[in-house]
Amino acid sequence: MPAYAYHFETNWKFNADIREVWELIGGTADNNWWSGVSSEPIHMSSDPNGIGSKYNYVFRTKLPYKLAFIAEVIRREEPQYLEIKASGELEGQGAWRLSQEGSVAHVQYIWQVNPNKRWMNLLGPILRPVFIWNHSRVMNDGAKGIASTLGVKLISC
Repeated sequence: MPAYAYHFETNWKFNADIREVWELIGGTADNNWWSGVSSEPIHMSSDPNGIGSKYNYVFRTKLPYKLAFIAEVIRREEPQYLEIKASGELEGQGAWRLSQEGSVAHVQYIWQVNPNKRWMNLLGPILRPVFIWNHSRVMNDGAKGIASTLGVKLISC
């Protein structure tokens, strides 16, 4: 397993059914719900679970830079698990895990990546806390976007 410069764990809780949340995270919905994020399919696999499908993502961060990468679906178990491989300005892997406990949908995202932007690698030792803060802000926007789009309560993020 490769060593990653950044390892993030994000946990959200919504007063929602995981199938509703799944439709936004792992389904076919566009990313209008996530402020600053755009995606477009670039290869749709014929696999029934979408394994091998690729999407071009662009994240406009809270700081004056954006990050673009291709996300390839490598594992998908609806409505509980989605794993992607990232390549481009970020390289690594991400995994969404969804579970239901009563009326609460639990969402966990594990994101292990290396930046491929030269300036980020050069300044990483100094700016690492800023990059971590920035990631947290972007993920908070995602949680708020899901809650707003579904009209449900965001319990924690």
